Amino acid sequence: MKILFIHPASGVLEFSSQDFVKTGALLPPLGILYLAGMLEKNDHQVEVIDCNSENISEDKIKKAIRSSDAVGMTIYSEDYEQKNSKLISNFIREYDSDVPIIIGGPHCTLLPERSLSDHKADICVQGRGDSLIVPIIEALMGKKDLFSIPNIYFKKKGEIHHTKTAKIDLSLDDLPYPARHLVDKYEYGFLHGNRLAKGKLTSIITSRGCAYRCNFCNLHVHIPEIELRSSENIIKEIDDISSKGYNTLVFVDDNFITRKEVLTEVMNYIKNQKLNLKLWIWEARADAANRGLFEKMKDAGTEAINFGIESGCQEILDYYDKKLTIPQIKKAVSLSKEMFFLVTATFIIGSPIETKKQIIKTIKFSSSLPLDSAIFYLFQYTYKSKFWKDAVKEGKIKPDEFRVIPDIKRGLGNFTTEELRHFTRLAYINFFMNPNRWIRTLKNAIKFNDSRIFFQGMQMVKQITTEKSIEI
Repeated sequence: MKILFIHPASGVLEFSSQDFVKTGALLPPLGILYLAGMLEKNDHQVEVIDCNSENISEDKIKKAIRSSDAVGMTIYSEDYEQKNSKLISNFIREYDSDVPIIIGGPHCTLLPERSLSDHKADICVQGRGDSLIVPIIEALMGKKDLFSIPNIYFKKKGEIHHTKTAKIDLSLDDLPYPARHLVDKYEYGFLHGNRLAKGKLTSIITSRGCAYRCNFCNLHVHIPEIELRSSENIIKEIDDISSKGYNTLVFVDDNFITRKEVLTEVMNYIKNQKLNLKLWIWEARADAANRGLFEKMKDAGTEAINFGIESGCQEILDYYDKKLTIPQIKKAVSLSKEMFFLVTATFIIGSPIETKKQIIKTIKFSSSLPLDSAIFYLFQYTYKSKFWKDAVKEGKIKPDEFRVIPDIKRGLGNFTTEELRHFTRLAYINFFMNPNRWIRTLKNAIKFNDSRIFFQGMQMVKQITTEKSIEI
């Protein structure tokens, strides 16, 4: 069979209700590529359309559907992502009422029956799909009964059926490598509209899941258990990646930097084999910063690292149960700059208890750190996170609401949604128009003959010149 996968995320980063920053595609859709790898291993044909990387037209979707026997989509929970995925699925269904639509991803795991209905899909996978995608396609070919496949919801004669729930025992080491060749037509490595990657970029996971339970996060709900790959298996895949001409490799799981023995073995291998890869470490924990490890990362070719900092207030970090301190953050960023890494960080603006003073403290803190770039997210109650559960118990959030901004009008926070969006925009303005950042960035561009971060900052300034930097 020929299967068309669509990654429908929008490729924009929203920081106000009207204003969007075109970000380009940072990373390839690794989950889809794992599914594609499983299907190709079983002699199926696969095509991938990544909406983060291209503007798709109705004609392109129609043409792709005409040559496909089934369509698969990854569904996410952000409002703009839901809007896009529903728009695409509705168009598919209007154009072809018979083509099977298979959906999966984080939102499907959290709200499978609702996802099935909202997207007019035929089959919804709850949880891991890599071991289920081949049996599902075999069922569509008439070789299996959908009732025999665990962890799925599907429609039959207008009714929704749910098969048994079962634990998937397939080890990450046993999965075929992601079918990266299917997205070779795209460029990745963009941040805030400017391409930071050198050469051809791809990503890799060394684990799934997270050992931490931050109160705002719901990752543990759709990935309840941590799954780990062996260093031997990781190294084999890195060899494969290197042999296929990739220049930049991004480690995208939460636990890589905390797995010190595996990190050491992998970094030593990359260095000793002289693979000449530029390495990015994404989603790193600042409390894992260690000089010995960072030196190994540097020697292996690491050029960029991203930390989930979230706040510049210790009381807010404790409220999140982040298990992270301000001194640890400062140490991690400082040590990273000692290694000459490009350093980015994520922050969250407007948690339920945050005051204006605390928000401003985080904004100032972000600009005080020698960061090269930053992403500011507006806080949201995420479905089945601890904060969400508490709000549901208190009757402030309805059980069917899965993304909720802490608006004061609903008793969920200290500000209106409009005020929170303003604070988030203010954070971007003050970070990217900070004179100290510009001086530091210009010096580094000259010193290292590398203007990527300089032009990335210029791209952001273009987006925010409608408002001047605000004194805080």
